[in-house]
Amino acid sequence: MAGKLTDDKQMSASRLPGLLGFSKYSTPNDELQFSINAIDGKERPDIGNEAMGWGNTLEPVILSEAAKRLGITQFDTEIRKAFTHDLIPLSCSLDGTGEGDGQTITHDPSNGIYVVGADSIVLRGTGVLEAKLTKTNPEDTPHLARGPIQLQGQMLVTGHKWGAVCVLYGGIELRVFLFDTHYETQQKIVNSVLEFDNKLEKYKRTQEIDWYPPESSKEVDRFFPEAKKEEIELDGNALQLAQSIIRNKTLIRKAEAEIDSDEKEIKMLLGTAERGRVGSLHISWPMRSYKASPEKITPAKPAYSIRQSSLSIKEWT
Repeated sequence: MAGKLTDDKQMSASRLPGLLGFSKYSTPNDELQFSINAIDGKERPDIGNEAMGWGNTLEPVILSEAAKRLGITQFDTEIRKAFTHDLIPLSCSLDGTGEGDGQTITHDPSNGIYVVGADSIVLRGTGVLEAKLTKTNPEDTPHLARGPIQLQGQMLVTGHKWGAVCVLYGGIELRVFLFDTHYETQQKIVNSVLEFDNKLEKYKRTQEIDWYPPESSKEVDRFFPEAKKEEIELDGNALQLAQSIIRNKTLIRKAEAEIDSDEKEIKMLLGTAERGRVGSLHISWPMRSYKASPEKITPAKPAYSIRQSSLSIKEWT
């Protein structure tokens, strides 16, 4: 991969899992904020790490082996441009493409070939090749955030009718997952991208962010980052919600106290033993070692204020 090729000011295929709610690393609001930051000219954060570096390095190796298994002799892993859909604001970059000559590929797990949703697939014309490297255990179908959604987005943008997500698991097992065009998924992508773009256009006009419904309490923090010195009257529903919070916090404290008591008793039974066995359970209380580290001086920080993430709830008279 030749670095970042697509424009952060619009949606790209690699970000679709977050937009559609399938990513554990990103929410629709994260993706919205990401593009708004780009519109505002803010510097793109560096999200690279060693695992991603190895993934980029091994892309040609993964795709070459995948092409070999599929009987593809003409393939390209040196694509240095982005592609944009003709009608909707969706772009993508490609790890590679392969030229099918009409061969029929049959579902064959013994050789690492998985045809998703069918027994076989015909590779006719250009197809998208997407490489993934993961430490996750091998799957019979890759998680939707590990290629399938992105692949459908890439196929939508380029017009290619088949694609392969080529996943190297743990550095030792390659599985090639083949997909036809999935029209329901692509229609969902189109609708989501158009809604996303409408939110960006509204921000450009008004500088107001039209957030998606929040997925967590923490997400609401970004909706209202500052608190004014005022008190308002809340409706009756707030009373039920607050009482539920108090009740559940009480249950959590009770559960934590019971866990601590149970751990205390088991530790007393283990004594100096590192491990114990009871029924079908193995219980361990091992040593944990830490490497020596040099003394650190915490640098000075300027004063600042942020809105706290948790609510404070108290009875009042």
